[in-house]
Amino acid sequence: MTYVDPLAEAGGRAAISGLIDAVQAQFPGFVFSRVSEVDAHHRQLRFSWGLGPDGEEPVVIGFDVIVLDEDGRIQDVRGFLDKVPA
Repeated sequence: MTYVDPLAEAGGRAAISGLIDAVQAQFPGFVFSRVSEVDAHHRQLRFSWGLGPDGEEPVVIGFDVIVLDEDGRIQDVRGFLDKVPA
């Protein structure tokens, strides 16, 4: 399993978990929320997400493209950032 976005890259469950922990530590009190429907076809899916204080407008907005393996498990996640604070 791999994850890559403009700011980070990680391979394997432990590294990806560590990356998630680092983001949560950097932004205490912020939560991820899905802000679009999931669009899926041919073992691929995409959706938009937001990151911000719980119950408020997201400070960061992006979208992920996920590729599934033949068993339907996540194989690859590619993240894109649409809105990032200066």
